[in-house]
Amino acid sequence: MKSRPFVLATAAMLMAETTPPAIAHDKITGLFEFDQASGSYPNGGVITDRSGTVFGTTSNGGAGPCDGGAGCGTVFSLSPPKSGGQWMLNVLYNFQGGQDGYDPSAQLTLGPNGSLYGYTAAGTYGTVFQLLPPLGGNGPWTFRILYVFSAQNDSNLFDVSSPLIRRGDALYGIASGGSNACGAQGCGSVFRLAPPKSGKGNWAEATLFKFPGGAGSGEPTSIAGPDSSGSFYVTTALGDGAVVQISPPAGHGKWIETVLTTFNGGDDGSYPASLLLARSGALYGIASTTRAGLAFSVVDGQSGWMRTNIANVAHGHYGPDALAAGTDGSLIGTIFGDVDFFAGAVFELTPPGNGSDWTYTELCNFNRGPDRNPINVVKGSDGHLFGVLNGGDSGFGGLFEVK
Repeated sequence: MKSRPFVLATAAMLMAETTPPAIAHDKITGLFEFDQASGSYPNGGVITDRSGTVFGTTSNGGAGPCDGGAGCGTVFSLSPPKSGGQWMLNVLYNFQGGQDGYDPSAQLTLGPNGSLYGYTAAGTYGTVFQLLPPLGGNGPWTFRILYVFSAQNDSNLFDVSSPLIRRGDALYGIASGGSNACGAQGCGSVFRLAPPKSGKGNWAEATLFKFPGGAGSGEPTSIAGPDSSGSFYVTTALGDGAVVQISPPAGHGKWIETVLTTFNGGDDGSYPASLLLARSGALYGIASTTRAGLAFSVVDGQSGWMRTNIANVAHGHYGPDALAAGTDGSLIGTIFGDVDFFAGAVFELTPPGNGSDWTYTELCNFNRGPDRNPINVVKGSDGHLFGVLNGGDSGFGGLFEVK
């Protein structure tokens, strides 16, 4: 299916409407506009591979039977043109609303040989799937259900949007504690899914750690890692939130939780999310504040782990919703905005040079574009930034590029 390109306003055209002080003049271009048939409302963000192909999911649309035939969501790829043409859409899978679930809302994970991993939570307690590319590059992709969580299992992927982490042949992720948070169904967990040793049969789920509640230890929102020791790092939302380390046992004992930092609300921040583990070992994430939001770092120093709120991130009273690694140590992210009053923005955080402060720059916003509400932004193979717009009330969503 060919794309229907659209062009968004440059940041220079929007300077009079933006509040942050540093507004870049980079051009932002719409590359593809979704519709109900191709999949609508991308909701999990996108990833890219070395060829420049973009992969993502839509929460609605496609050929599934949900909502009276309006679709159950899709997994898609968008391939760049080879010589000045249009981006090409390939719908890799149409969800059917059965054991495969519907409304996928998490970013995909890229596996070996171009395979994709992801999950749905709507319709089940969580369905983890794999998509295998066709041999030779031509033909349909193969969809496999790896594991379906059940009501008897403590893990529940409802209301979780952090992508799965692949380490070796296994997948790692976080699960919520159900609708009652730290009630009877628990405070959430960290789990591992391992393939069968014979290569056939169901994958095996193991709960590595159950959050006990208290001191910020509950309701996980994002996961990063592992580091060289095999430890994972998790943001939690219980209370005002925390960043914790989940470390493997030395022998056959239990995994160990260490609370690295807790948030105190207000200008100190609350509800941390979108955690990243840098090559240096530093952790980065975002949090909400009474004003809008902030970005923070957590670093293991001589006197222990220390959190620093490195930059305020805001467009008016709208704060950040997603964070990713940029170029040369920078961080990039998005501000979603809302349906009616602000269409969202893309920002960059540049690390300090000789000084001690990070620099916040709003690269662009979407106030004059035909689409709105960016979900995420990632660095492509060519150094450009790519992301998706959810659409809001003005469209079905789209793919955009920031050069």
